[in-house]
Amino acid sequence: MMCGDGANDCTALKTADAGISLADSEASIAAPFTSKVQDISCVPKLLMEGRGCLEATILSLRFIEFYAIAEGMTIACLFYIGTNMVDWQYLYIDLFLVFPMTILQCYTKSSDSLTPQMPSASMLTSQIISTTVF
Repeated sequence: MMCGDGANDCTALKTADAGISLADSEASIAAPFTSKVQDISCVPKLLMEGRGCLEATILSLRFIEFYAIAEGMTIACLFYIGTNMVDWQYLYIDLFLVFPMTILQCYTKSSDSLTPQMPSASMLTSQIISTTVF
């Protein structure tokens, strides 16, 4: 993370993972984030937003993986006993089971404070995959 006024530190603001410009000048265009407040009090808010975005992405990935695994296992079991689902059954699952869960996931609230634990830096860690599969 890099904080600056955007005048003489444009390169550092551009290359930082989270560059915050603390000025409203034209040089602040170099930074991905600009704060109207002239101090670093915006850093915790930026960290909460970034962690929230990462966690929401990981949860979406888990949901998609779980849905694919559950439907794949269902289809495999049905093929094993010699039957198959028809189109309206797939439509029922998507409209009445998956779609409401997706809408409910959109209504989850974010946290008001930072936790000491850092979120995973990768989407494909063994912990994420194992909690999705098992």
